[in-house]
Amino acid sequence: MKLRALLLVILSFSGVAHATEPSEIMPASGIKSPFSAPAVPTDLKPLTGSLASYLNQGYQIVTSSVSGSELLLTLTHRGGTLLCALTPPDLRNDQNIATSRCWTLNSVDSKR
Repeated sequence: MKLRALLLVILSFSGVAHATEPSEIMPASGIKSPFSAPAVPTDLKPLTGSLASYLNQGYQIVTSSVSGSELLLTLTHRGGTLLCALTPPDLRNDQNIATSRCWTLNSVDSKR
């Protein structure tokens, strides 16, 4: 009886453990889980400015995370939210300057 109860507990937790990969923070989209939100189309418009230019305009970094060799940053300013990827210099690939790519998640500020 105790073995059966232990097996049920292990099986119930294994379903939760497989809801996401160990490196993922949020449950994957489309899985059968009460915590899985549906994937909804979201505007992600590329911007032409650099990360430095947005920081100079008053944007503040509110989150950061590492994805491969890039640093992903979320910036906000006056209701606008940007997502930027900062790629550091990599002398192994002859890239001797940092580069950045940014996208807007909403269009509150028209000065971008």
